[in-house]
Amino acid sequence: MRENLNKSQLEAVTTTEGPLLIIAGPGSGKTKTLVERTVYLLVKKKIKPENILLSTFTEKAASELISRISDRLKELNIKTNLNEMYVGTLHSIFRRLIEENIDDSDFYGEFNVLDDTEQLFFVYTKINIFRKLNGYKSFFKNIPCMNSWERSKKIVQWMDILNEHGKNLEEYNSKHPDIIFLKEAQEKYKNLLIENNVIDFSTIQAQLLQMLLKNPELLENISSKLKYIMIDEYQDTNNIQEKLIFLLGQKYKNICVVGDDDQAIYRFRGATIENILEFPNRFEEGKCKKITLNINYRSQLDIIRTCNTWINLIDWGKYRYPKEMIENKDKPISPTSSVIRIGGENESQWIENLCRFIKNLRSTGKITNYNQIAFLCRSVQNLQIKALKKYFEEEKIPVYSPRSKDFFEKEEIILSIGALLVYFPQTKYLVFDKVKNRTNEIFYYYNNNCLEKMRKIVREDEKFYKWIVEKRHENAKKNVDFFPNLKSVFYSFFQFDCFKKLFKLGNSSELEKNPTHNLAIFTDILDKYETLTKISEIPKEQLDTYIRYFFMTYLRQLREKKMDEFENKENFPKEAIPFLTFHQAKGLEFPVVIVDSLYLDPFPQTKTYEDELKKMLKLDNTYEPAERKNTFDLWRLYYTAFSRAQDLLVLTSIENRNGNKRSPSNTFSYLFYRAPEWKDSENFEIKHLDISEVKENENRKLLSYSSNIALYDFCPLKYQFLKEFNFIENKDPETFYGIFYHKVLERVHNHIITYNEKPDKDKIRNIILDVEKFMHVTAQITFNESISENIFKTVNKYLENLDIKNIVACELKISNVQKDFIIEGVFDLVKKREDIYEIIDFKSGDFNDQKLHFYKKQLALYRYLLQEEYQAENINTYLYFENETDPYIKVQLEKEDMENIMKKFNKTAENILNKDFPPRKFDSQCEKCDFRWFCKNDTNEEKGEN
Repeated sequence: MRENLNKSQLEAVTTTEGPLLIIAGPGSGKTKTLVERTVYLLVKKKIKPENILLSTFTEKAASELISRISDRLKELNIKTNLNEMYVGTLHSIFRRLIEENIDDSDFYGEFNVLDDTEQLFFVYTKINIFRKLNGYKSFFKNIPCMNSWERSKKIVQWMDILNEHGKNLEEYNSKHPDIIFLKEAQEKYKNLLIENNVIDFSTIQAQLLQMLLKNPELLENISSKLKYIMIDEYQDTNNIQEKLIFLLGQKYKNICVVGDDDQAIYRFRGATIENILEFPNRFEEGKCKKITLNINYRSQLDIIRTCNTWINLIDWGKYRYPKEMIENKDKPISPTSSVIRIGGENESQWIENLCRFIKNLRSTGKITNYNQIAFLCRSVQNLQIKALKKYFEEEKIPVYSPRSKDFFEKEEIILSIGALLVYFPQTKYLVFDKVKNRTNEIFYYYNNNCLEKMRKIVREDEKFYKWIVEKRHENAKKNVDFFPNLKSVFYSFFQFDCFKKLFKLGNSSELEKNPTHNLAIFTDILDKYETLTKISEIPKEQLDTYIRYFFMTYLRQLREKKMDEFENKENFPKEAIPFLTFHQAKGLEFPVVIVDSLYLDPFPQTKTYEDELKKMLKLDNTYEPAERKNTFDLWRLYYTAFSRAQDLLVLTSIENRNGNKRSPSNTFSYLFYRAPEWKDSENFEIKHLDISEVKENENRKLLSYSSNIALYDFCPLKYQFLKEFNFIENKDPETFYGIFYHKVLERVHNHIITYNEKPDKDKIRNIILDVEKFMHVTAQITFNESISENIFKTVNKYLENLDIKNIVACELKISNVQKDFIIEGVFDLVKKREDIYEIIDFKSGDFNDQKLHFYKKQLALYRYLLQEEYQAENINTYLYFENETDPYIKVQLEKEDMENIMKKFNKTAENILNKDFPPRKFDSQCEKCDFRWFCKNDTNEEKGEN
C-alpha cells in the first residue's frame, strides 16, 4: 500500500466489501485511489483479475489505469494477467460480455459495431422500410423533418433514447399512432441489425440487458464471476447502465461507484444525476458507505476558492452532495493572484488583449510551450472564436482546434475530392451543369472548391494532369467488367508530387502531420462506403449509379453533417494552444486555462411535442425540477471548466454592458469582476507566476508480434501509414481463407472448454455455417462449397487425436509490462501435460523453411510471455499446418535463439517508440501494397527525407 494516500483515500482503498460511494472532487487523486484499490484487491485480498470489473469514461482513461496498475504490480514483483480483468468503458465491457456469451445473444460470430455516422447511414439506406410502418406519416407530421436524411436522424435518435432507458416497447399496448410507429420501428431496427450482424453503441447495452433478463443461468454465471465492480464517472451514467451495473453486482453487492455530481454534464447524452445522488438509497439503510475526497491536489488556492464560490452561488436543495474542496497544505501558494480577468470593450480590443497576454507569458519565459495554455468555450464554431483563432494564427500563435467541424474545408480533402471528381467521367453532371451550380450548395462546393483546387494543381503538376485525363478517357470507355474501388483509386494519386507534398512524415511536428491524418480519415470514409454498398470492386453496369450515389448522397450528407478533422486523443500537439469545448476538456488539466463564453444566462425550458411523447412513454427524467434543469446544467458545466486549471485561471469576455445582450452576463458578472484585471499590478504580476509543464501521457504503447513487430520489420513506412496514421488498407483476398479457418477453430475450442467435450460433426457444420455467414455479412466474402468441406475435414482430422483434458486455454491474451511499452500476445491454444506447457499456433497453407523463420520469432515471443506469466520453464512450441501429413511441427527454441530474437524485438520496439519509419527497398513484395504508389518512383533516400 502506498504511504502517500491521505486518510479518505486510504479508507476508499481498503473499503472493499459492500456498496461504496466515493465522491471525488476535481484534482482529488481519484485515479490514484482507483489504481491503489485495484492493486489492494489483487495483492492483499488475492482476488483474481477475472473477478474485477473496472469501468471509466474513455478508452484513454482506461489505458492510463492499466498502465499505472501494471507499474504498481511490477514494483511489488507481482505477476498477473490484467487482460483477464474487465477494464474499459462501459460500452467496451458490455460488448466483451456479449462476445464471451455470443450463443446467448441475437448475434453470431464477431459483430461489427457501428459508429454514429455508420448508424445514421444504416437507417438512411433502409428508410423505405421504415416508411411502410404503421404511424410513420403521423409521427413525421407531429415531428416535421425536411427530408429522408433528417427523418433517419430522428429515428436513430429515438432508437438511442429507448435503449438508454432500457425501454422495450414490444409489450406496449398504446393505440397512439406515434407510439405504434416507435414500437414497430424499434422491432424493425433491431431485426435489421441482427440480419446484418451489426450493432450500435446503445443497442450493445440493450442487448446485454435482454440477455441477462431472459437467461437467469447466464445472469447467475456472470454475476458470480464479477465479485468486485468499480464504476468511475458515475454521474455520467444513464438508466440502462445503472440497471446493468446492479444486475451484474447483484450477488456480492461489492459495487463501488466514483464520481462528482458537480461535474455531471452529459444530460444531453441520456445521463441522469439521479444515479449518483440516489445510489445509497438503492440499498438497505446504512449498508452503503460514503467517502468524500475533497483535497484538491491540482489547483492553486485562488482557483479552488473561485470554484467553491461559483458552485455555492445557487441553492441546490437536495440535488447536490454538500462539500467544499480544500487546498493541499503542502502546495506552495502563489504570491500573485491565480484567477484574473481579461476583457475588452469590443471584439477587436478583446482579441488584442488576449494576444498580448499570451505573448507576455511566452516572452517572459513563464510558459515554454503554447500547449501549457488551453482555451475553453461552449463551441469552437462560434464566429467570435473563429475570429480569435484567425488572429492568433496571423500573430504566429499556433492553434489546435479539432472540433471545428471543418474537415471538408481542409485543403487536402478538397484536393482529394476534386481528383476523384475528375477521375470518373460519370461526374460530368456535377462538373458542368452551371444552372445547378448556382442553386445547389453541394454543386457549388464541388465546382468552386474542389474543382477549382484541381485546376490550380494540374497547372503545377503536368504528370498528374496527363495521367488523370488519360484515366478519365479510359473510364468513359468502360472496357473492363470491374473497376477498382474508390480506395484503390485514391491510393493511386499518391504517386504524384501534388499529393506527396501533403504528407508530413519523419520528424515533422504533430501539428504538421494533421493533413496526413486527415487523408487517413478520408480512406476510412471510402472504406465505410464500400461496406455500406457491399461492393469491393465496382461492376461496369453499376458504375454510374455507384459514383452518383457516392457524390450526391453519401459525401453530401457527410459534409452537411459536418465532420471533425483528426483529433489526437493521446497528447495535444506541442507548440499549439488547444481550443476546446467544455465537454472536450472534461477529465483533463492544464497549467493555464482561459474560460470564455461568459455571456450566457440560464434560459427557460421550452416544452416540445417530443417532450410530451417522452412523458407518455415514461422516458422523461422527472428527478430534478424541470424549471431548474437548465440552471443546474449551466453551473455544473462551468464548474467543470473552471476546475481544469492548475496554476492560472483566466476569465475572459467582451465587456458589453449595455442593451439586452450584456457580456459578461448577469450569471457571470460577479465572478468576472471580483477577479483582478490582468493589468492590475497591485494584485497580479506575471513575474510571480510559477507555471507547470504539461504532464506527458504516461500510457505505454501496446505492441503485439503480428500487428506491430512483424509489420514494422517488413516495412517501417507501411507501419507508419497503418498504425501511426490509421490509413485503411484494401482487404487481401488471400487472407480470407486463413481467417475463416482460424475462426472455426476458435469456436471449436470454445465449445470444448465450455462443455468439456468435442463437438460432434453436426455441431462442426453449424459452426462452419455461422462463420461463413459472418464472413459474408461483414466482409462480403462468399466461399464455395469445396472450401467449407475442406475446413470440415481438416477440423475433424485435428479433433481425432486431440486430448481435450490437456487444454488450458484458447485465444489466451497475455501481456507483459516493459519499461517503455507493453508486449501482448494472443495464443491460439495452450495445453499442459504434467509440468510441460505446450503452445500451438495454427496456420493455413503449406509449410516451408521461410515460414518457419518468420513464425519462430512469433513463438519466441509467446514463449517469453507464457514463461513470465506462469513462471514456467518447461515450454514446448508447435506450429500446426493443416495441409501437412504430420501437421504438428515442433519448433526448437534454444536459450541463444530466445536471447537473439528478444533482443531484435526490443530494438524494433525502440524504433517504433522513437518514430523511426524509414522505407524498405522497393521490390516485388511491395507490388500488392496500397502504399506502393507513394514509394514506387522514389529512392529510399528521398523517402527518408520526407
